[in-house]
Amino acid sequence: MEGTVQAPRSFQVRLAVAAILLAAFGVIAARLVPPYLHNYEFKGYLEETVDSKETASLREEMLRIRVIDGARRLGLPVQAGQVHISHSASGMSIDVRYVVPVDIYISTVILHFHTRAGAH
Repeated sequence: MEGTVQAPRSFQVRLAVAAILLAAFGVIAARLVPPYLHNYEFKGYLEETVDSKETASLREEMLRIRVIDGARRLGLPVQAGQVHISHSASGMSIDVRYVVPVDIYISTVILHFHTRAGAH
C-alpha cells in the first residue's frame, strides 16, 4: 500500500502490554481506594463524636457501640475490642485500629488503619 506508514510490530506489542498494565492498575486502584475514602469519612465521624456535647455524657460502652455503628454504616469491619476510649484532663479521645481485607482478584491485600480523634 502506497502512502501508509505501518508501526513496527514491536511497538504494537508494547502498546498492547501498556494498555493491559494500565487496565490492571485501574482495577486494583478501584478496589484499594474505597477503604481509604471510608477511613477518611470515619475519622470525620469520630471527630464529630468526640466534639459532641451529647456524647460527653454517654457511658463508655454506649459510646463504643455508637462508634462501631458508625463504622459499620461505612462498611468498615470494626469490632468492640478495637475501639479504645480514654479520658484525660484535656478531654476525651477515641482510638480505633482495624484491618480491611481487600480482594484484588489475584490475592488479598490486608490494609491496616489507625484512626484517632480527640485529645491526644
